[in-house]
Amino acid sequence: MVTMWLASLLVLVSACAGGGSQGTSADEFQVVVSAPMSTEPWIGAFIERGARLAVDELNAHGGVTTPSGARKVRLTVLDNAGSPAKAAANARKAVDDHAAVLLTDGTGAASVAPITDPVHLPVFICFEGGDELIDPVHRPSLFRMAPANKPMARRLADYIANSHPKVGLISDDSTYGEQGRAALLAAFKIDEVKVVADQKAPARSSDLTTQVLAARQAGADRLVVWASASDVVAVIQAVHALGWEVPVYTGPTGEDPLVRRRLAEHPDWLDQVTFASFRMTSEVGPAPFEQFRAGYEAKMGVDLVGVRQDGKQVVQPPDWAMFSYDSVRLVAASLSEAGAPGEPLMDALNKISVTGANGDYRGYAADQHEGVNPSDMYFARFHGFVFEPVGDDPLSDTLPSVNQLQD
Repeated sequence: MVTMWLASLLVLVSACAGGGSQGTSADEFQVVVSAPMSTEPWIGAFIERGARLAVDELNAHGGVTTPSGARKVRLTVLDNAGSPAKAAANARKAVDDHAAVLLTDGTGAASVAPITDPVHLPVFICFEGGDELIDPVHRPSLFRMAPANKPMARRLADYIANSHPKVGLISDDSTYGEQGRAALLAAFKIDEVKVVADQKAPARSSDLTTQVLAARQAGADRLVVWASASDVVAVIQAVHALGWEVPVYTGPTGEDPLVRRRLAEHPDWLDQVTFASFRMTSEVGPAPFEQFRAGYEAKMGVDLVGVRQDGKQVVQPPDWAMFSYDSVRLVAASLSEAGAPGEPLMDALNKISVTGANGDYRGYAADQHEGVNPSDMYFARFHGFVFEPVGDDPLSDTLPSVNQLQD
């Protein structure tokens, strides 16, 4: 099932990313996704699938209503392959095609902004959390609809500080890794968390024994990994190859199904792995997320991780897909007000708000382009292949468990 799903995704990307795509017609709005479909399939898939669900729902109700009439919405998916140069090329294509909005993981955002700022093309970053990416004054076209690194790093530092840890930090050379590392070092400094090893690795590495061994020899009693899912796997494998009992903390990539698939023969290796992310359910309770999930799985299908637990298939909940879904819905509401893409849409985005898929508020202001409340960060720990909110953090302990086993 997982192999078939990935194959279908690659066929979709191939079909949508071809050089012969047409520009936007007068009776439609175009939504462009630029994501690492081939290099980070989980990230690419949740951005594409959340956007597709929102587009399909809009079109099922006649499209986007504007003062000049209703217009359908068309989705185009482009693979940036984790390359800033490719991301910039995709942004230029979106501009040439007169797209209404560009959704991206954040790859090459610093290079994308000079392309999208002059033409007032809003860009929604749906994964990367680097602090410097969002600047309403100098990069007015960039909006983030994802958790920022700074509050995640601060929460992680606060979470472990009382145990006076000696941290071995491992990050990769991607912008995700570099920006995460910067946020962590700043947070650890504030909380006086001692970093005894600061190791860098190539993105998507298969062997990080050298980096893990260096952290162990430096006296680390915690590993913090901010890197690709492949690097997270490599760290966990190295820890167990060395026979080292050490807790491992990761950023959001710890949730990537790739981690569990590659460790399919060793579910117990995940028992000491904790990741930082955003809470799936809001203060109003789990009902809005459960409703979104039911609609998502009915339309898009269940996202199977590719491993089994207690005799059942493990399911990946559509948590991150909420961000691209909410982005498209916010853009649609803003287009209904503005009537046209470009500068009118940009102005409307700084005033319009919607209720997100999980019940949270989604909206921006002229001086505030962060879409996720910094207080919404939580921690989850694996129990086999299923993760649960931790019980030793005040916010996480209040959150409900989300079913991850297929009945």
